[in-house]
Amino acid sequence: MNSNPLQELESEKNLIGYLLMRGVAGQEDLGLSPEDFYMDTHRRVFEAVTDLINEGINIDLVTVTNQMREKRLFKDESRDLEYITSLYKDTVPFQPLEYYVRRVKRVSDRRKYVEALSQAIDKVKIEPGENDSVFSLIEQSLMDISRQERSKGLRKVKDDANALIDYIKNVVAASQNGTGGINGLKTHFTGLDMATTGLKSHELMILAARPGNGKTTFALNIAANAALKERKTVVIFSLEMSRIELLLKLISADARIDSYALKAGTLTSAQMTQLKDSIGNITSASLYIDDSGYLTIQEFSARLRQLRTTEEVGLVIVDYLQLMSDPKAAMGGRQQEVANISRGLKQMAREVGCPIIALSQMNRSIENRSKDQRPQLSDLRESGAIEQDADIVCFIYREEMVKPPEELDPNKRGMAEIIIAKNRAGATADFPLMFNPKISRFDNVPL
Repeated sequence: MNSNPLQELESEKNLIGYLLMRGVAGQEDLGLSPEDFYMDTHRRVFEAVTDLINEGINIDLVTVTNQMREKRLFKDESRDLEYITSLYKDTVPFQPLEYYVRRVKRVSDRRKYVEALSQAIDKVKIEPGENDSVFSLIEQSLMDISRQERSKGLRKVKDDANALIDYIKNVVAASQNGTGGINGLKTHFTGLDMATTGLKSHELMILAARPGNGKTTFALNIAANAALKERKTVVIFSLEMSRIELLLKLISADARIDSYALKAGTLTSAQMTQLKDSIGNITSASLYIDDSGYLTIQEFSARLRQLRTTEEVGLVIVDYLQLMSDPKAAMGGRQQEVANISRGLKQMAREVGCPIIALSQMNRSIENRSKDQRPQLSDLRESGAIEQDADIVCFIYREEMVKPPEELDPNKRGMAEIIIAKNRAGATADFPLMFNPKISRFDNVPL
């Protein structure tokens, strides 16, 4: 029985012996690196094996030992040669190569986790700052190991055949089952769903508008649709509004009741019944709100990771991006800090496996344009990094907010235009929605 659970020398021996006797098929990526071996001699042998695989040279006793000699991988050549020859002659592997690869990789991963945990203990003892930030650093280091170990690096596309077939099947099924080809998370806003085919699990969507144009309302409408109609767990990080304010907006939109009447208490008995029903709807949904106000990207990541241990998160909303901070990048200036936040949001979308919608401010320069004040990508505040990291960029434009009443087209009253200025996986587009700020609600335009 192996006395050390963090090493399997017999598996390492069998793997090396297998390679010396039988080689591998072509330039095959075994998913191992020399550092995955516990024994130093095995590491050096496998370094030579890796070089040969990359060069397309057949692996056998002669090519491996020649490679070690040329790369000066021998420490004591006569002793190393004797050991390697004994592996070639005496090892009798009874299992397929993949079995030994899996065993070696498993204990290697555990050694790396033990080392990371040991470093984490030291960080807990000496790292300054708040607990959330310290714990987030530790969680990030562990997640980095997971990502590195699960990644296979460069792979031949033949490995993706099954995944591609499954993807096409899902697209065809979505097209045939009446969902109109939507294979991501439905927002239930027809124009947005048609352009994006639904929000994908790894996507970062930026939603921007000038103040008063309804970006928080639009985000909350999407959140309600995802939670109530799609039965997804939705997480809202609000850095500006309190949870009660958000809930009142959600309830007002669901009940279609004027929020002023709700706050003023001038409600009819029928409206009270509607509100009670809406309160039941909203509070029974799998909806989480964090309104702590001050939020670093590290705290955001830590809280999402913690929630993911108990919930399958379907959508995350951040209101809004420029109110987040990154103390680690603050010394580099605000542009660098926003770039780190934007990149952190995108990384968390991939890590958690759900779309993230981040609301964003726009530059005031848009107000100085005398003719066309329809927003464009350059109007995003600190736009460079945000535009680069975002998969989708949407703007809300309401003509009645920028034109005097006498110049406004009557058909534009109560209307908003959603402009998809960037769509990494599809075409850009724009479409109209009806907007009623009194009930905090956007609605599709009837056909």
